[in-house]
Amino acid sequence: MESLPETTSASVPLARRLRFLAWPPREPELANAGRAGEIVIAKARLAVFALLLLPSIATCVRNPSEPSGWLGIATALVCIALGVEILRRARIGNITRTIQIVSTLLDVSLVTGYHALLFMAGEMSLVLQSRVTFALYLIAIIGAALRYDGQLVRLAGAIAALQYLCIVAWAHATERINVVAVNFYGDTTVSGQAEEIFILLMATVLGSILVERARELRLSGIRDPLTKLANRSYFAERFEAELQHSVAGHRTSAVAMVDIDHFKDVNDTYGHDAGDAVIRYVAVELRRSLRAGDLVARIGGEEFAIFFGSTTLENAHARLEALRIALANGGVSVGARSIQITVSIGIAMSPDDGTGTQDLLATADARLLVGKRSGRNRVVTG
Repeated sequence: MESLPETTSASVPLARRLRFLAWPPREPELANAGRAGEIVIAKARLAVFALLLLPSIATCVRNPSEPSGWLGIATALVCIALGVEILRRARIGNITRTIQIVSTLLDVSLVTGYHALLFMAGEMSLVLQSRVTFALYLIAIIGAALRYDGQLVRLAGAIAALQYLCIVAWAHATERINVVAVNFYGDTTVSGQAEEIFILLMATVLGSILVERARELRLSGIRDPLTKLANRSYFAERFEAELQHSVAGHRTSAVAMVDIDHFKDVNDTYGHDAGDAVIRYVAVELRRSLRAGDLVARIGGEEFAIFFGSTTLENAHARLEALRIALANGGVSVGARSIQITVSIGIAMSPDDGTGTQDLLATADARLLVGKRSGRNRVVTG
């Protein structure tokens, strides 16, 4: 028997702890919200790229020998191609952390590129004094918040501050900063530019705080408070969307219903605190045995549901059988008592058993009952 697993800092490898501190993993439940934000940002970005393409085209029409016009067209087209690819991946749900980092850097660098073009055109007052052009950095930072990831907001703010400092250093190095007139926008002294950096950093801090608060609120509404797994309502929402995605892609998928055997006896014999400990233990084993893309939720007192978006019957059965064996060979220690745990599992496959959520859940539940009536502690597939 083993007690409920507890993760301590001493039991976690140093490299793993450092990776966590450097870039905490995104919660799977927030992946869809982040994807929706990425789609909004991608559409807005493409609109901006299209607008930036127009002045370059006009320049080439007026003066075909002007290299800046052709450079602007080439840059805009490359950015449009990259933006289209990011939008495509966001729509199909293929958004990795690397793509989000590239997308965030692209937004900030787009603003810096615009500033650089103004710089080369001699419009230094617009670069170092205009609140309008400077506010584009703030828009990029706010846009990063739509991804539901505070780390991306902090990345956007840090890169924005660094790139703006590079623009200021460039202006000082070429001594163009000396010809900029002081007007109602402010001055171009070191202290004046320090104010701009301070504004960027404050926007980053506030944006990060708001994102983290929004994450907490959203997670509290979609997670089961006892197990920290997804709750029933979130499972129903995501199951419907993911199943439709699998059906449209002509992929086989599986849904499983998992029920703890004799759970009422655990509560009656050991008390509800022991029952909660058993539920938490099963939840931990579920998380350990599933892939990052699998959907798992607690949908009832001692009942769990799992959705495998792309799998075969053989693969789903093998993984759930491994889970059943791991639980049967383990257990939970509550005080001086040891509680043996077994589960019964029913599996339904799409499209063989249907392509609707209700049909698949009903089939999986029926097979779960078959497993209960035939002795429990088993996986039933048909």
